[in-house]
Amino acid sequence: MTKEPTVGDIMRRSAVTTAPHHILADAQELMSREGMHQLPVVENGTLVGMLSDRDLHAHSGYLDRTKVDAAMTYGVISVSPTETAQHAARVLIERRINALPVVEDDRLIGIVTKTDLLRLLVSLLERLRTDSPG
Repeated sequence: MTKEPTVGDIMRRSAVTTAPHHILADAQELMSREGMHQLPVVENGTLVGMLSDRDLHAHSGYLDRTKVDAAMTYGVISVSPTETAQHAARVLIERRINALPVVEDDRLIGIVTKTDLLRLLVSLLERLRTDSPG
């Protein structure tokens, strides 16, 4: 019997973050350079929000003079690395969001996205195909 994949198995252990006092233009440049659509907002090592490309669009024209904390989403939903990948997928679907920060002991340790879950799905389907007779 195979172990059910956890968030810790599929998450990206990413240290790419921004801070509430940073300027949106800088956050946008970071997101573009790193190929990210969401950016965890961290203050003193603690997750305080999420910034998405949608948040940036809402402040278009003011990115060079608006701070991250004016655009970010507060009260962010997060998961622990021990949660199942299935649980993370359900949260993403039910909340209609694209990424979940992964937090352990009140510290951001990674992020899991819809893309990470799709990669897992492809891997599981390929394994099913190679394991099935015929």
